[in-house]
Order: sequence, then structure tokens, then C-alpha cells
Amino acid sequence: MKYVEDTLGIKMSIEPWDGADRLPYYLADRYEFRRAVFDSVPCLIMKPKGELDTLPAIKKHISRVREVELLPVVLNLDAMTARRRMSLIESRIPFVVPSFHIYLPFLGIVLNERYTSATKPSETLMPSSQLLLFHYLYQSEPELRAGETAEVFGISAMQVSRAIKQLTALGLVQVRKDGIRTIISSNERRRDLFDMARPYLLNPVRKRLYVEYGDLPKGLPISGYSALSELTMLGGTSIGTFAFFGKVGELSGTDSLVDNTAQAEIEIWRYDPVLLLKYPGVVDALSLVASLSHDDDPRVEESIDELLLKVWG
Repeated sequence: MKYVEDTLGIKMSIEPWDGADRLPYYLADRYEFRRAVFDSVPCLIMKPKGELDTLPAIKKHISRVREVELLPVVLNLDAMTARRRMSLIESRIPFVVPSFHIYLPFLGIVLNERYTSATKPSETLMPSSQLLLFHYLYQSEPELRAGETAEVFGISAMQVSRAIKQLTALGLVQVRKDGIRTIISSNERRRDLFDMARPYLLNPVRKRLYVEYGDLPKGLPISGYSALSELTMLGGTSIGTFAFFGKVGELSGTDSLVDNTAQAEIEIWRYDPVLLLKYPGVVDALSLVASLSHDDDPRVEESIDELLLKVWG
């Protein structure tokens, strides 16, 4: 943990933890535990002895440890994937990966190898910010004219301006002026920029309804697990899922599923999914990933990784 001291410039002490004997054997067998003090704030360091478990299991393990001693628990990891990092941050699980990442929300600290100073805890992108970011990620050109985006999406110049301001504040894009035109760009590869943005992504789905197939509006793109099954090797689903942009009152549906042979699942989206379509009748891949980011099913995670490999070519 000298990395934490050197990086943050704070005093830190580590000592054995006497609570490990009060833990179930399966936890004592899976992890090494130490008690640490970060600049006068005590916590517990939990280092896996082998492969890290799934996110639901990690949450249960941390909860069980905190039953013995009510302190923040920090995972000490040797390495992690971008998806694992995103999942831990979304769940506000502290972690340290020496020489690469520090996430200590109980101290208000979020650092990784791309930054040399602390940033504020993650916030969620506005719908217009996510549209603008995804539009940029899908194009092959290194720069994007903001005004053209406003015309393509049919949104106001004010919305685009606010979106650019948020993306810039989060360090995701750079902005320059070309006369009266505003140009956005990034020095990152597309896949790296998306990984940087994942902690901030907005779930485009704000509500779900179940609607009789005969009452479905025409031309809705498939979404959710239906779309993931269409775009990857994930097995088929028991109910069709579609994306809809509009007022809930425009649909005649129920909040609960009654008959999966007669009803479809309708996702009410925060922005129009048609604006980013890449495949006919299927929501775009990046928005789909954002809508499924809280699903911890390993099969879904593998399918998302497969889908992103296709996106980045």
C-alpha cells in the first residue's frame, strides 16, 4: 500500500486484523485481511487469495465482514478488467490496484492511471450528453462538429452546449473553436474512451410496461435481452422486448407481466433509440450496453464483451 501513500501524500498504517477468527471459514480461506488507517480514517483491507468472485458474491462477503467490524472494506487487487472496474465503482465498493487505480469513496478519492489528481465522484450523463458521446464514438472521423449533431438529433443548441460542458468537465472530450463552429475531439481510442465513460453512463430505460402484441406501435426496435440475443450468441428470451420513446400514457399496458405469449416488454427510453440505430430494427450497441450495465449474470457480461468486440472491430 505504499503506492497509496506516495500517490495521495497521506499517512497510512497497516496492522494485522484480529477479527478474521470470527469470520466463516469460507471467507478466511478466500481472503487475507488487514486493518489499515488512511490519514486517521480506519478501514479493512481484503485481498483475494485467488480468482475474484462475482459481484453479488463480493457484496455478500463484504456485508458479512462488516457484521464483525463496521468499517469500510477495501479490495486490494493485482489487476482488473475495465468492466470489473465499472461494476465496482457503480456498486461503490472501494478498491486499490497498485500503480493503476485507487477508488476510496469513503475518502472522496477516485484516481486511475490517466489522472494525476483527485476527481469528484462519478455523476450520470444527461440524455443529450450520452447521445453526443455515442454519436462521436460511432463515427470514424477524429473530430465532430457540434452544430451538425444538433441538426441530426433535432435537439436545441442549448442542449448540445450543456452536453459538451458536461463531457468536458468529466475529461471525456476536448473542445476547440473553428470560427463560430464548436469542434469536439478526444485523444483516446474509441474503446478506451468508452471505458472511461462507463462509470457515468445513463441507463436509457426509465420505465418498463407490458403491452399486448396487438397494441404495439409499429416500427419499434427490439431492445434489452431480445437485442442482445440478436447481436450475440446469447440464447433466446421468453418475451420480446422493444424500445419506445414517448409518453407512458401513449401506451396501453400494465406494470406486471401476465402472459408472456400475448404481451411484450416495452422499455420507455429517455432518448429516442432510433437516432443511433446501426442495425435495422435493433437498438444501438452502446445504448444497449448502458441499459444492461447493472446485470451481473455472467452470461450477459460475456455477451456484452462479445458485442463490444464487434463494435470496436
